[in-house]
Amino acid sequence: MYPPILPGGPPYRSDEDPERERRLDQLSQGYEGSPWLTLLVNFSGFLAVFAGSFVAVFLLGNLGNGGAWIPYALLLAALVGAHAGLRAVRHRRRRAAG
Repeated sequence: MYPPILPGGPPYRSDEDPERERRLDQLSQGYEGSPWLTLLVNFSGFLAVFAGSFVAVFLLGNLGNGGAWIPYALLLAALVGAHAGLRAVRHRRRRAAG
């Protein structure tokens, strides 16, 4: 009927903990500076995990079929490479912003 009472004290209002506010501002800095880039990084991460898991299963299933595994390996490398490249671009922009 009632939610459980968890230890740790009451939730903070925004003006009670300036250290927490500073950390939250620092974490949201990358999103506010480039929301489309953050959206692309998040979507490519989802795609790399979701589609990449299927590609990895097909890759492992075709390892014994001569060269039939090569397209799956290239597709997996493209998914991971695109995600890593987008993350590198976002990291560079965050470091350049300060």
